[in-house]
Amino acid sequence: MLSKISTLLIFAFAFVNYTFATDIKQISESENPRYLMKVKHGITNLGEIEFESFPEIAPKHSHNLDSLVSIQFYDRTAFHRVIPNFMIQGGDPNSKNKSKETWGTGDPSQTKVPAEFSTTKKHLRGTLSAARTNDPNSATSQFFICVVPTPWLDGQYSIYGQVLSGMDVVDMIVNVQRDAKDNPIEKVEMTIERLASSSVTENLYNSGNIKIYPNPTSTSIGFQLENANIFVKSATITDISGKQYFSQEFANTTIISELSIPVADFYSGVYIVTLTDGNGAEFKLRFVIN
Repeated sequence: MLSKISTLLIFAFAFVNYTFATDIKQISESENPRYLMKVKHGITNLGEIEFESFPEIAPKHSHNLDSLVSIQFYDRTAFHRVIPNFMIQGGDPNSKNKSKETWGTGDPSQTKVPAEFSTTKKHLRGTLSAARTNDPNSATSQFFICVVPTPWLDGQYSIYGQVLSGMDVVDMIVNVQRDAKDNPIEKVEMTIERLASSSVTENLYNSGNIKIYPNPTSTSIGFQLENANIFVKSATITDISGKQYFSQEFANTTIISELSIPVADFYSGVYIVTLTDGNGAEFKLRFVIN
């Protein structure tokens, strides 16, 4: 497995699980910093990836990311390593304008970020984690995004973000034509900007004080609502790529606290449930299936 990894940034890769909730910060509240990544492959625009960082879980890595984004550090850097059924890796300053042979080796003058391994967070599909050498405290600007669950990385690499939308773009990146070293034949280039609070869709993950339980889960999900109750008209469940796994209309007498949705047949991962009440209001929440 190590033969698949670059000289500088050594991972131990595998497959993922996912999370939401107040007690599990893998999927966190809406105040987390959010970023917009724009990606092109050669002259072709592939689209946008929106992601959030986890300053409450990995404050040093999150601050490093924010500082680098603020000076447009990532603009014109590349995803220099793409491994289907594993991950995409990028963020090396060498990939801006240096020889392709140096991409992934990093700049020794960069500030090193100490490890911030989590005992609760998992490497899920869409997880953003810090690339590093054999030294756990050697992370700099390079990161990778998992395209599948990679549990063998858990507790070994610092997770500091999660894709919110645009996994279809990540999937396009990981499947571009590549050479024997897993380097894209044609450059896959990015820019990253921080989203202002007014740029973030306010209702994207508006829970309306609704909590999902249990979370993570492996069998079914239920709902708790503080200080009130609502009648549920419909529910849909999608993954973070937008693929729909569940959709159902309910009688107007269905109270949210009495609603239970089976998910035992779903794959491990992060999912978004959208509930619509009798007045047409939508509530979106994220949860994890182990």
